[in-house]
Amino acid sequence: MANELQFDALPPAKMASKMEEVGVSKATLNTWTMFALAILAGAFIGLGAIIATVTTTGLASAGMGYGLIKLLGGLVFCLGLIAVVVAGAELFTGNNLLIMAFASGKITASQLLRNWAIVYVGNFVGSIVLALVMVLTKQYTAAGGAIGANALAIANAKCNLGFVQAIALGLMCNALVCLAVWLCTSARSTTDKIMAIIFPITAFVAAGFEHSVANMYFIPMGLFIKAFAGGSFWDAIGRTATDYGALTWGAFFLKNLLPVTIGNVIGGAGVVGLSYWFIYLRPHKVVEVKPGVAPKIMIVDDDRDFVELNTTILTQEGYQVLSASNGPEALQTMKAQQPDLVLLDVMMSRPLEGVSVAREMAGDPELKDVPVVMISSIDSSEHADLLPDDVHIPIDSWISKPLDPDDLLRTIRRFLA
Repeated sequence: MANELQFDALPPAKMASKMEEVGVSKATLNTWTMFALAILAGAFIGLGAIIATVTTTGLASAGMGYGLIKLLGGLVFCLGLIAVVVAGAELFTGNNLLIMAFASGKITASQLLRNWAIVYVGNFVGSIVLALVMVLTKQYTAAGGAIGANALAIANAKCNLGFVQAIALGLMCNALVCLAVWLCTSARSTTDKIMAIIFPITAFVAAGFEHSVANMYFIPMGLFIKAFAGGSFWDAIGRTATDYGALTWGAFFLKNLLPVTIGNVIGGAGVVGLSYWFIYLRPHKVVEVKPGVAPKIMIVDDDRDFVELNTTILTQEGYQVLSASNGPEALQTMKAQQPDLVLLDVMMSRPLEGVSVAREMAGDPELKDVPVVMISSIDSSEHADLLPDDVHIPIDSWISKPLDPDDLLRTIRRFLA
């Protein structure tokens, strides 16, 4: 059936194209919707921090080794990102991957920074509100105050980091967080997403790396306990507020949140986002277009309505448009008229005919330098399992049908100098 769902994981090249689409969608969200979703994400990550604090309380005194304690804390902390990805929310650290859409010219610098700023503030609000609610619950007094003592120790340690150390820990953290989000892009089901999240997130927590949004809960929670806990709590844990001298609002913002955020951006946007953009999305072929000469775009598709619609769109933008309805006709026309770029459908008179055309173009000295943008709805058809990994198809970009005209035009412009 044409509407049959496919459950095979997407290969990396298609993951990159999907991440671009997600980036455009996120960058163009309504401001208040974006902010509300960011508040939820801050709260969700805070929930992971809560359960991690509770789970690791008392394990050291019970004789459990450091590594196992960190491992258990990491496993339960996964709740936060699972909720963000599956329930839907806007998380600053994961949204560092919007850099891929920006690098491809599909969103502007102002759209990128707008998203990061709104989401960052929203995450902070969600985290702080959750920390205030948790103080009101007085959960920190449970287990003879051991949970509160653990929360204080976690927060105090985070405020004792060196500036460069915090940047490096933030870099490593968000490389793993964005790796988890990247892996989720290949997922076809909720189970896939959860499994893709567990190992990278467990790894970053177990290794002691620093996550800016998690710290928006961990450190304020410690600060609130330090400020509002009663004498009975301090008596129960045998300490006083002065024992946590490093735990201040100034240290939170300047010694932790600032450097950790810098590291998160470097690790997420740079190490993961730009690396995969360079590998899969950068234009490998750029055609020099002579001034005053309309570039030739060829549409190869057996759907006449599709061809006519996109011919109208491209003609209005000043392009010359050629067309063909099958592989042999397309190759003959290409050799005769040498298009500057080809939009190539996968399924025409026979399955995967577009793949064959792309391979013949790659082997033809006259056509091998022509950029090929593959367009298809094959991902949602019964033929999806026939399609080889994009790495084995000599194409330069992939766009799924139905096409967004703006996305189509942005993609074409990437290949025309």
